[in-house]
Amino acid sequence: MAVRKSLILIALFTTSCAYFNTFYNIKIYFREAEKIYQEQGQLTREATTRYNKVIEKSSKIFEYYKSSQYVDDALFYTAIAYKRLGNYTQAKIKFEELFKYFPDSKYHKKALLEYIDLLIVINYIDEAITAIKRNPELSKDPDFLMVKAKLFYANGEYRDLLNLVKENWKALQKNPSKKMIYSLALDCAIKVGDTEIAENLLKQLEKLANSDNERVYLVTTRAEMLAKKGEYEQSVKVLEEAGFFENSPQYRIIKYEKARILTQKGLYEQALNELKSIEETSLRDSVYFKSLFLKGKIMETLDSLTLALSIYQDLRNFPIPQSIREEVELRYRTILEVSSDSLGESDESKLRKAELFLYDLKNPEKALKIYAELTDNAKSEEVRLKALYAQMLIYLFHLNSREKAKEIAEKIVKEFPLSTQASKILELNLLNVKRE
Repeated sequence: MAVRKSLILIALFTTSCAYFNTFYNIKIYFREAEKIYQEQGQLTREATTRYNKVIEKSSKIFEYYKSSQYVDDALFYTAIAYKRLGNYTQAKIKFEELFKYFPDSKYHKKALLEYIDLLIVINYIDEAITAIKRNPELSKDPDFLMVKAKLFYANGEYRDLLNLVKENWKALQKNPSKKMIYSLALDCAIKVGDTEIAENLLKQLEKLANSDNERVYLVTTRAEMLAKKGEYEQSVKVLEEAGFFENSPQYRIIKYEKARILTQKGLYEQALNELKSIEETSLRDSVYFKSLFLKGKIMETLDSLTLALSIYQDLRNFPIPQSIREEVELRYRTILEVSSDSLGESDESKLRKAELFLYDLKNPEKALKIYAELTDNAKSEEVRLKALYAQMLIYLFHLNSREKAKEIAEKIVKEFPLSTQASKILELNLLNVKRE
């Protein structure tokens, strides 16, 4: 009897040890994963392994210890783990289970903030706003600033986000989410053209950067800001002085960005040389696919449509991101049409070809060249008028040359005074053109 009692006690002790050991491991894996995730600012292989361990170990708590005092802990850790791993459906389920079964959990406020953030990420904006209204106490939490910033960003309220940052500039210095808030605000500042705050945000982020991925993002952002101001040489210099190891992932990104900026400047041969070094490696990553795509667009500009078509054909067979795939498909089909014999060489077919370059291939320079040819050589006055009007619009809206646009507008009003195009020019009065 004594032996049996001892065996029962040993079994109970072993079960108890296994229970506490399981929860202890969950806690350790979670803390390690979060530490890596927060420090790196992204999901790494090490963090992924630990988050998966959190999910695996927590499942044992849910299966074998349903009445445990640590079930809400396990639910919270699991919800966060799923969220970090990008499994948003499971994350949402676990958060909602936590709110339903443990309304008084010590994790309630933290879970709510993470949950609202998740709703914003998956674009459940109305649901996120409703959750905020139901929990007004959240506005006092420092982490709420991050949620509010993300909500502004998701709604395209860029100036509101920038005002939020300006109003809380000092408070942000101690905010644990300041790096992410600064990053969102920087993107907004670039979008709205607020160079002063963009520069201030960039400097703040440069002080906080603690990984190569963050540093390469900041270097390429600074280069892009300089390029937008027309300071191409300085932009390229910033990239060349980045100092990443050759053939590292960051080095490849720098090479691609350099090629992209050289392309903006119209230095196509130099850009192609940069892209060549990326192509020559056997690594087929996102940078490789973007480089190939950029090369295709350069070939279009250089009128090498056959080569561009071949590049897009190759890209169609690769596992490229959906955003690139859609544009690749559009350009591929457009070039097929542009190159098709069915277009012929009539003035109408040239108009169609110019439209394809302008609207589908986003190549106003090439379209302008075709329209200029039609202006000089078109047999029909109607086609010539259409070509002139299209040139005016390209100079006005695509090439930012109001002087040239006004010159063409005046020609239209003078030579075709009764046309619809002339009436539009006079009615809109965008270029201050008057009838003689």
